[in-house]
Amino acid sequence: MRFRKAAAAAVMIGLSASLILGYSQAAYTEEEAPPPTQTVPLRADTMEANSNRQVHPFSDEEVASRFGLEGFELAAESADAELWLSREWNTVRLRNKHTGYVWGALPVEDAEGLNTSWNNYGNAIAAVECFDESGVSKRYGMTGNAATSYTMLGNGFTCRAEYGELGLSFEVKVTLEGNRLQLSVDEDSITEGEGFTLKSLTFLPFLGSGYGDEQDGYLFVPDGSGALIRFQKPTNYSAAFDKKVYGKDLAIDVLADPSDLQAYRPNDYIVEDPQILMPVYGVVHGAYQNAFFGVIDSGAEYASIVANPAAPNNPYNWAAVRFEFRQKYNLSVNRKEGTGAIVPQEHRNELSPSLSLYILDGEEANYDGMAVFYRGLLEESGALPGSVDADSPLPLRLEILGAGLRDEFLGMSVRVFTKAEDAQEMVRRLSADGITNLSVVFQGYTKNDEAGNPLLGKLGGRQDFAALSEQVASQGGRFYWHIDPVSANVDQINQRSEAANTLSNLVIRIVRQNGTLLYPDTYFYRYTEAENRVEKAMNRGYYADSPVFAVDGLSYRLYGDFTTGKEVTRAENLANFLSLVETLAAGKSIPLYQPNQYLWKYASEFYNVPLASSQYLFETDTVPFLQIVLSGSMELFGTPLNTGTYSSERLLRMVEYGISPSFTVTECPSEDLYKTTQEDYFSTNFDDWESFIREAYATVEEALQPVRGQAMVSHRALSDGFIQVTYENGVKVYVNYTGESMTDGGVTVEPFGYRVVAG
Repeated sequence: MRFRKAAAAAVMIGLSASLILGYSQAAYTEEEAPPPTQTVPLRADTMEANSNRQVHPFSDEEVASRFGLEGFELAAESADAELWLSREWNTVRLRNKHTGYVWGALPVEDAEGLNTSWNNYGNAIAAVECFDESGVSKRYGMTGNAATSYTMLGNGFTCRAEYGELGLSFEVKVTLEGNRLQLSVDEDSITEGEGFTLKSLTFLPFLGSGYGDEQDGYLFVPDGSGALIRFQKPTNYSAAFDKKVYGKDLAIDVLADPSDLQAYRPNDYIVEDPQILMPVYGVVHGAYQNAFFGVIDSGAEYASIVANPAAPNNPYNWAAVRFEFRQKYNLSVNRKEGTGAIVPQEHRNELSPSLSLYILDGEEANYDGMAVFYRGLLEESGALPGSVDADSPLPLRLEILGAGLRDEFLGMSVRVFTKAEDAQEMVRRLSADGITNLSVVFQGYTKNDEAGNPLLGKLGGRQDFAALSEQVASQGGRFYWHIDPVSANVDQINQRSEAANTLSNLVIRIVRQNGTLLYPDTYFYRYTEAENRVEKAMNRGYYADSPVFAVDGLSYRLYGDFTTGKEVTRAENLANFLSLVETLAAGKSIPLYQPNQYLWKYASEFYNVPLASSQYLFETDTVPFLQIVLSGSMELFGTPLNTGTYSSERLLRMVEYGISPSFTVTECPSEDLYKTTQEDYFSTNFDDWESFIREAYATVEEALQPVRGQAMVSHRALSDGFIQVTYENGVKVYVNYTGESMTDGGVTVEPFGYRVVAG
């Protein structure tokens, strides 16, 4: 096994070095030899340009609204929009006063391809799902199911819905201000009877839906970097898009996916499916013509973004936010996994759902315009940290593995990968190569690799790491200690007294079905235990007088804890985890690993920015929505380039998305990681990767230094595989993923290359 890994690493490096790089233009003439350190990534030719990993051009055909206002009454009006209400059908329509475009859900009667039940559900101002006594769920609209009454307000109305058969009632408030339509339900207005319990609530489920491919448009979902689902003809898919905002709640959600591969091989995922980091979605009718953009105001921790491409039994493309009041879970009868009954939660999640829908047109009515609009909302609310120093060099993240446990014939031993003095030599060599703005993160530096434990002496003493930190800082970089205070392996946690528990009274754990791993199971601490580890790390002085941490796990894991007598809901843990990050930040901005949106204001650096979507078959395009939102506000780093294929497309994607490079390195040979806790890292030896680091940095730095600290304002596919990105200073970055030269006006970009053009 060890020799196969080492040989494979050598083949990968050899293949990369044997190809020819063609990135920036005029780097050297045909007569000159390329630099001796030139290393060249693999290349996928035109496959990348045509795949759903890319965004594709849009039609400029004008889109006309399918709806009128006959039978509706004007309920509210602003300078930007009009809100129209149908009391008979319990639905609304919105008119954009700038364009005259009318937004609706479905025809109020006899929507083609849908029965009456679906028609009423899709049109409802607020539609619900309920469980009956046997745990079976069913959808309900308002018309035909509920008695409704309306109270008109100056800027909208309230609607009280009473479902007599279900014993359910609630009140929806709908208001219009500017281009913003807000829909909300106060939890105190919800009453439940006996026999039926509330499962979920969705505002205007089919608002903006499109029938098949009759209309040019798409659904936007915040999947990874962002994804589009273009309106298409009805097609059968095994599942639609359905993801919980801020990721799965490990205390209740099933951790397997319908698409897992257990029937064919062990279900061992090293890279998790991208989770939703932002509480947003959108619908576009004609690119740069008409759109609405949804932002969850309240209840995001219990919300899911759902998006359904047209199917034979439901020929509409539609997207919405589903607020989850109850979910089904496995009620364990003997504390053994897989035993028990699947039942709904007994207690309702405490939330007051609120959703804002912003009516957009023109430049704002596309994914890039929506991203710029959302960035403005975040800036107004103080949810972004600030700005990037435009005068500083492009940064590079260097993740250094210190030590890990190795599985021996008898017991385990500590294997040293990189000492503090070895790290100093790496920094020195990179500085000599002109790479000075380093974000150095040291991993695996404590006894038993537990957060808050003392330093592992084999790596060096506190003074050695102080010298490393000073060296990094002296050349303009930053030194951080890696910390993950929420996850643990079986030897780091007392499952009875420290582990968080699921609603089934089992410890929360993620299982990797790979028996060769030293620790295939990951467990999660209760909040109080995570808090204790953060306190020790911050105050014991093990590492430095004022240690600065790069926060992992805590930044994107959000889970409840149902330990008997110590229950903590997901919403309560959101506040708890915010408090821990505030403690770790100590009044400053710090690096966070793929943080959820509620933590962005604390982030100086965003690690492991997703550069793709989940690439489901129905997702037609991948877009840099996340990157547009965050550009100019914080440093953005991708996943380490040596943890996957070192490819032409991957570097070009970093140029296109404004992402700085990252590498994970060790001083020891890569094969020394075999049978250790770091075995997932394939090739890490710094000597092997130094030339690649130089080449990747030079490639990305040449493109991104001219737009350093600038925010993206536009991102467009001029043709398949030919992308134009515009920044607020007017600089344009062109990226060509194709095997042919591409031209825009007087700008020509060579195959598999990029070009930067000043504004």
